[in-house]
Amino acid sequence: YAIPGTRRRHLGEKTIQAWYYAWRRQGLDGLAAKPRADRGSSKLAPALQEAVLAAKRANARRSVRQIVRLLEAAGTMASETLSRSAVHRLLQQHGLSKSPAHAAEERRSFAAELAGAIWYGDVMHGPRVPHKGQLRKTYLVSLFDDASRLVAHSAFCLGETALDIEGVLKQALLRRGLPRKLVVDNGAAYRAST
Repeated sequence: YAIPGTRRRHLGEKTIQAWYYAWRRQGLDGLAAKPRADRGSSKLAPALQEAVLAAKRANARRSVRQIVRLLEAAGTMASETLSRSAVHRLLQQHGLSKSPAHAAEERRSFAAELAGAIWYGDVMHGPRVPHKGQLRKTYLVSLFDDASRLVAHSAFCLGETALDIEGVLKQALLRRGLPRKLVVDNGAAYRAST
């Protein structure tokens, strides 16, 4: 359905049924949007509200999930009895739902300082393509620069053997130069049999 004023396109059977009976009872007035009677109030017990607010104020970076886990671990409430939406609404009412401005900074646990310091290699399974009359599986072999996130080189191959990876590595070296380190996973193509 094309519903005016929304991007929703699907309606549930129960929704249509509720609208129908509201229309039958009250006509078009029954279909008008009504403000919630409980807007701005919380069903959480006052002591639990204070515990939630105190946990958020103690560490503004705590997520709703972390606050719920913290309160469960402290025994403030029984496990899985506090809904995350109730906590979120409470934090919104008190202006505590947004993360602090400095939390938006990108933080990485590790990143190379300079481009070309570390390249990472990875292989992703790709689509099946027709090749010599047969459908063959493809593999996307890629090398990425850690600091700049540049794709040094990437190519679809019909296998993930050492020769396939060597071809991608050769093109990356020709185009981007020699990295200081190359890091790859523990796939079969990277291991030598002894």
